[in-house]
Amino acid sequence: MTDSPTPQRILAVHRYYWPDTAPYASLLRRIVAHWSQEGHHVEVLSSQPSYKKDIALENRPFQEQIDGVHVRRLALPNEAGRPFIRLLNALRLCLSVFLRILIGRYDIVMISSIPPVLGGVTVATAARLTGTRFIYHCMDIHPEVGRVSGEFSNPTLFRILQTLDTWTCNQANPAIVLSSDMEQALYNRPGGESIQVQVLNNFSLPSPTTLPDTLPFQLSSKGFTVLFAGNIGRFQGLDTAVAAMGELQHRPDIELLMMGDGVAKARLIQQAQTLKANVRFVKHYPIEVAKATMRLAGAGFVSLRPGLYQYVYPSKTMTYLEQGCPLLVAIEPESKLAIAVCKENLGLSVPNGDVQALAKAIVQLADTGDQRAIMRSSALKKAQTEGSEAIILQKWSQLLLQNERRDHV
Repeated sequence: MTDSPTPQRILAVHRYYWPDTAPYASLLRRIVAHWSQEGHHVEVLSSQPSYKKDIALENRPFQEQIDGVHVRRLALPNEAGRPFIRLLNALRLCLSVFLRILIGRYDIVMISSIPPVLGGVTVATAARLTGTRFIYHCMDIHPEVGRVSGEFSNPTLFRILQTLDTWTCNQANPAIVLSSDMEQALYNRPGGESIQVQVLNNFSLPSPTTLPDTLPFQLSSKGFTVLFAGNIGRFQGLDTAVAAMGELQHRPDIELLMMGDGVAKARLIQQAQTLKANVRFVKHYPIEVAKATMRLAGAGFVSLRPGLYQYVYPSKTMTYLEQGCPLLVAIEPESKLAIAVCKENLGLSVPNGDVQALAKAIVQLADTGDQRAIMRSSALKKAQTEGSEAIILQKWSQLLLQNERRDHV
């Protein structure tokens, strides 16, 4: 363990917390439990489980101890597809955390980028009023993500939100991002050149149980499976993958397996049926099932819509690597992820949206077993030397020692 000069009183805030199924809910649990084990007094402010309306989880006590961490929960309803409820939830969470910081006498308060912009500016304001060190964990960079998705397409609204979030980032000590592409995006903002940024990627999603020996579905014993595991949403650009499989009807030994749920799933199922593509869809499964599938799959598919790589990082990447699963990446070639995949022999990378290039890459991976074996070895080494949970948690420990205060403008 890293020695800390004095135990810190820490408040961590996120809309979702374990046992909720949002990926960050499990990541945050490991981070704050690690801090607690090092002797810090840690609290979490979150909500009752409500991430997915089709996954029924029992309500937890409104206050409880988990891993030595004091967890406080608000009763916030599921907000998927309900923008008004999402706004009300954000306002309730922000009011609660603002009051909590004013009365809690914390040394450090940390919030992620959910709820977007509003959560960060609320915590930054309360931290400034109380002289509390503020850590801003930018899992995504908003409102830029919202501009790509169309949510913040109005130029005036976008400028207002970006100005607010840039002020928030300038209050942070530090603003944490997942990649150097995201770091550069913050610096490129008007007024962003003075932001204190630290790049700290996530570790693999934690598994609450050991990996199963058998899967709840069958993988072809002789064929080649490309796996996508995660949210089947609007940011992944998965229609390109389905279209590429439509080009491979002459290769019935190759399949694309999509594991998960999301707003784009029904449309992609229809697209696959129309193209007669060998694409199989299965439901969302617990992370231990997803990891066991990654271990057996021929490649793990990672993609982002054009323009997004500067503002988000596909967190499932490290989970694929941990299981020795070669990566098949569809993203801009200038992105740091694409460069790393090619330079470190972690898999293959093609430009996003290029159906023919993706189909060719799938065939190349399917037909070169020796090359895949090398990629598997490289993936495991990358995860063990750079992205293991122990290594990343050690960096979170070191972060708490960086107590230099800055005069904020």
